[in-house]
Amino acid sequence: LQISLAEIPLLRSRLKNEMANLDQQGGGSRYIGGSGETLIEVQQRLLKEREMKIRSALEKLRRKRHLLRSQRKHKEFPIASVLGYTNCGKTTLIKALTGDNGLQPRNQLFATLDVIVHAGQLPSHMTVLYVDTIGFLSQLPHQLIDSFSATLEDIKHSDLLVHVRDISHPETVNQKVNVLSVLKNMKIPDRLMSSMIEVHNKIDLIDNYQCPEPNTLAISALEERGLGELRKAVEAEIVNSTGKHILDLTVDLSTPQLSWLYKEATVQDVQVNADEGSAVVKVIISAAAYGRYKKVFTGP
Repeated sequence: LQISLAEIPLLRSRLKNEMANLDQQGGGSRYIGGSGETLIEVQQRLLKEREMKIRSALEKLRRKRHLLRSQRKHKEFPIASVLGYTNCGKTTLIKALTGDNGLQPRNQLFATLDVIVHAGQLPSHMTVLYVDTIGFLSQLPHQLIDSFSATLEDIKHSDLLVHVRDISHPETVNQKVNVLSVLKNMKIPDRLMSSMIEVHNKIDLIDNYQCPEPNTLAISALEERGLGELRKAVEAEIVNSTGKHILDLTVDLSTPQLSWLYKEATVQDVQVNADEGSAVVKVIISAAAYGRYKKVFTGP
């Protein structure tokens, strides 16, 4: 749908050129069947109707995406959007981080055309949702950004951005500048821009690569090198950005407390005291979930 919408201005331009050529040949006012419309006018009307149908379908998808985002937020799954230039290795990286063998990276423009969400585990066993976004291009036309807004707007609702760079590409520095420029034009919140993790991918294509920039991580998604450090960095930023707490809670094993925590939080460790029928549970839990826990099990 988004590609079809992006094609509309090109088709309009082609129609105008055809109209100009027909006018020069003296055939621009040829009418169709007695409808009172010329061939060009019919084509323009059909093109406008097509555009309206596409925009209507996209609006329905936007509402659906909004509902899905609301459900993800309600379940308190942290979301990391993986973005970068086309062919920088985003899909390969997500496949490596999640073990999703259904992902098949392709070396082509716009290989990822839809927002696809994949669940992965962080070192603490917390579940994070990785969003695979459409690849960026140099000098991406403004109208094309508008057309792909239904895809790109998911970036704004993330808890973390992971910017993947193909560090072996000769234009990698300019690509970084272009990506940051597009994000700025999209008015991405400052909290996301300041916490964004920059990943230098494809170090396997460079001999003895030394990362020259601070606060970046060097990896090879294809060879699964450096992913441990990346997972730790993602977890640290997720905990910080979502306001989750790491707590040691003493639970009574004769109550549903432990099963509740497994369902509503991320349980990292359980130390059982069999003599007292209790356990000390180390959890990562959101402020909202902790409030519900206290209300259910400790009273007001």
